[in-house]
Amino acid sequence: MKLQDLIACALLLFSPICKLCASDVPMHGVTIGVQSGDVGKSLEAMYSYGSLVYWPKTSMIKGLGAISIGMETGPLNADRFIIAPKISYTMNWFVSFGASMLYYTDFQGGSLRFRPEIGISMLGVRVYHGWNFSVDKYNPLPMNTSFFALTYFVKF
Repeated sequence: MKLQDLIACALLLFSPICKLCASDVPMHGVTIGVQSGDVGKSLEAMYSYGSLVYWPKTSMIKGLGAISIGMETGPLNADRFIIAPKISYTMNWFVSFGASMLYYTDFQGGSLRFRPEIGISMLGVRVYHGWNFSVDKYNPLPMNTSFFALTYFVKF
């Protein structure tokens, strides 16, 4: 299966979630962040599009449900330059959870990874823990298998 086929499948899987959680207030912006894990530090940047999501029993508590498309680089201390195009969906109230699909590559080999994420978020800042699980055959690229990350959402 080609990378574009996997991205199309991921979009189809995430689209019902987006419709279930959507409200009437669309939001979009840029999410930037840094990760620190078992192999080293990495950077991430994504375009995020979503909507304000209200807690089911009150409109006082709101969060952001967003689908994001972007890129990660790193680990920064690796011998090779590694990038990872990614697509993700996150639901951010005070408790934050999400999932990402990434394709790590050094332009000689690659590895498709699925990443569940859980953390906390407030005022556009998100702190989360993520785990990278291999979806395809093992590739010995140096990448974080477990890490903590700090991201910030800047709305347009």
